[in-house]
Amino acid sequence: MLTAMALTATLGAAFVHVEPTPPADLPVAVYQERRARLMSALGGCIAVISAQGEASGITEDYRQDADFYWLTGINEPQAHLVLQPRSVYRKVVLYLKPRDPEAERWTGPRAPISPELNARYGVDHVLRGTPEGALQSGGLHHDCVAIISPPSMAKTERSDDELALRLANRFGLKVLYKRGLLAALRSAHSAEELARMERAIAITAEGHNVIARATVAGVSERDVQTQLEYSFFANGGTGLAYSSIVGSGPNGAVLHWDQNTRILQDGDLVVVDAAAEYGRYAADVTRTYPVSGHFTADQARVYRAVCQAQDDILAAIRPGVSMADLQRVAEDSLRRSGYLENFIHGFGHFVGLDVHDAGDYDAPLPVGAVFTVEPGVYLPAAGFGVRIEDEVVTTDHGYRLLTAAIPRRLEEVEAWVARERAAAIH
Repeated sequence: MLTAMALTATLGAAFVHVEPTPPADLPVAVYQERRARLMSALGGCIAVISAQGEASGITEDYRQDADFYWLTGINEPQAHLVLQPRSVYRKVVLYLKPRDPEAERWTGPRAPISPELNARYGVDHVLRGTPEGALQSGGLHHDCVAIISPPSMAKTERSDDELALRLANRFGLKVLYKRGLLAALRSAHSAEELARMERAIAITAEGHNVIARATVAGVSERDVQTQLEYSFFANGGTGLAYSSIVGSGPNGAVLHWDQNTRILQDGDLVVVDAAAEYGRYAADVTRTYPVSGHFTADQARVYRAVCQAQDDILAAIRPGVSMADLQRVAEDSLRRSGYLENFIHGFGHFVGLDVHDAGDYDAPLPVGAVFTVEPGVYLPAAGFGVRIEDEVVTTDHGYRLLTAAIPRRLEEVEAWVARERAAAIH
């Protein structure tokens, strides 16, 4: 019978131990600089934005919405941020939900209001409750109010919009709608943000190395998923950027296949769209794997067309180009190859705090924008689909391919699969 020490040693040798220390919080100065940029764009108007996150699970795990998180770094419900550019001493006021000693026995103690709490969040003042009082006071010293909530949410769906409009009505303030302002600011990422996204991509690359050797005949899509996700966490991922998609054979022709139930068969292609999150920042990568280790002639024809579309999009990334421009490039490329009607989605999307992040698809891409390049062709009648998804960051001269370490060309993928499977055997 194994002793406890021997059992621990035996089991411990079988696992890569997850590093339990989360990534360090971004410095408070990062959030102060973001808020300062936002305030400078308000035209002297007062503004309020409220937390819009969601709780899930029996422990009510809370995930803050990306706009509020980008401005504060706070992952807490019922919080409000008031910006008063014309105030002398209280330009930035943060409201947190009231303390509840009984609730805190379940969720843990929360810090009391203090000068130290002001410093922790880098704001002029922290209060508890709702921002009615600050807005009424601010209404005396401002002649306009800015609505900065994102355009995807109607005014009637947000308490902060309602507060701002009541303020405008009471004091006769002008209402300026600046709903695209946060998206424009957030789409140009700082060095600190890029570092987290590149770490998420490096973790994701390790997971796809596992998949290169795991997508063999006889295993299930769920087997592939569990090996992939274990690798993400074992390599320091702090979460999944989104639910993992593993579509083999005909399931690969379903864009967001999520059942992951089929057994992989020889001759299948397997579309794996899965990525890690690190410190709240997402990655997004898709690769298409041949179960046999090689693409058939028909599969190779489609794969090369998708890869060519990706190359054409990448070649078109330059200063002044927009996401809408690049969509046209993707469509033109797949039209030339004869697969346009089988390209059923956009060529890409912005990535950041959310896997589908904020950004203006019609405006020129700013330096520091991170987005995916993911053309795909889906052929249900042929029993397969192909998608290749990479991430780029725009630079002052073009772009940098953030996912360059993950093989994407056909010959590279076949060699990668062979190499990883040979290593697994030995």
